[in-house]
Amino acid sequence: MTARKLHDSLNNLEKVLTNLERAVQIPKDRELVAEGTIQRFEMTIELFWKTLQRAIQYEGTKVTTSRESLREAFRIGWLHDERVWLDMLDRRNTTSHEYLDESLVDENYDDILQVTPTIRQAFDFLRARYPKEPEQGK
Repeated sequence: MTARKLHDSLNNLEKVLTNLERAVQIPKDRELVAEGTIQRFEMTIELFWKTLQRAIQYEGTKVTTSRESLREAFRIGWLHDERVWLDMLDRRNTTSHEYLDESLVDENYDDILQVTPTIRQAFDFLRARYPKEPEQGK
């Protein structure tokens, strides 16, 4: 894993996380806000575990799946609240593979509001750990 790929992942993750944070600020009474927020959450979680995977591989440990990436991040102290993160991963898998009825949309939206600060905190840790962009050509 190269430093460039890791920083590209961090930059992409920062963009989708910022979009998620903007989405949770929009009043839910507007049409499609909940569904759009859920989609942004799905993208954020997908990029988050892939960025974790790259960071862990950059550090020299091989992980290949989302669960392996999360478990290794807990083991080395990068993430906390393992149950919350595993629930987020499960929720991402559920929302992206099933059509949502109205009650599930509301439930998922409310859960996303609760976990968005946890995602930001973990991202800020990763950004602080890898703050410098690699030089061009490296």
